[in-house]
Amino acid sequence: MAEPVSLSLAFLESHPADAARVLERLAPNVAADLLESIPQRLAAPVARQMLPLFSARAMDRLADDSAAGLLRAIGPQAGVAVLRQMPTARADALLALLPAGHAMTFRLLLGYPENTVGAWADPHALALTPNVSAGDALERLRETEHEHDVLYVVDHDQRLLGVIALVELLRVAADMPLRRIMRAPSVTVPAQSLIGAMRDHVGWASDRALPVVERGERFAGVLWQSALALALAPTTSRQPRHTPADALSLLAGGYWSGVAGLIDVVVSWLPSGAARSRDSRHEAGR
Repeated sequence: MAEPVSLSLAFLESHPADAARVLERLAPNVAADLLESIPQRLAAPVARQMLPLFSARAMDRLADDSAAGLLRAIGPQAGVAVLRQMPTARADALLALLPAGHAMTFRLLLGYPENTVGAWADPHALALTPNVSAGDALERLRETEHEHDVLYVVDHDQRLLGVIALVELLRVAADMPLRRIMRAPSVTVPAQSLIGAMRDHVGWASDRALPVVERGERFAGVLWQSALALALAPTTSRQPRHTPADALSLLAGGYWSGVAGLIDVVVSWLPSGAARSRDSRHEAGR
């Protein structure tokens, strides 16, 4: 079992955010050994403060019981962010070990209807904090196995702060912090948006991946143009019929900006004649 890498238990307890920054720089197996070697009451605040990608890499190396216990301890909001960075089979196995009430909460937060952006978002987009240097960011990019066009900058609550084109990282000094390079995102897409509404989104004019955010502007991943094409690929000649659960999901998720999407859901419940009548009145009123 790994030594606590010069971090005393008192430091872990008093400065979990600082300890998290240290663990993010360790190899995942070393970070996992440390999290497992300390009491859970100390491990949970540190894991909660770690960026989800690095917390997931460490927790993925823990035994199932240890990982599930730590997930429960860090809570559903942070835990869901971690699970989204894990392979689906592993995430499902850990959820199965949680008490029923906790598992239900996790699954509710994880679940998006198939016709929403959240269901098609790629959660593996690399997101780092503003004080990370350009050199460290490039090293993180080399370590990841996933495709990236842009680096995303988030605060420790996972709120999206900025974006950086990868080519820009190569043009600056290695010690320059990301906060000095990033620019505000030109667009963001609510995870609760209907995927069909993304076909003509203005963002595709300049990017092939758009940042996806949850309530509170929390970064959830990216929607690739290729994923949109797959989502919109025709599988039947009949338009899919929305369900009341879809509308409830949009309302619960705070999708207030997409009123047109909500109207489409409600209209889809109407008999076909009523829907046509509504469309006719709409046309006449123009």
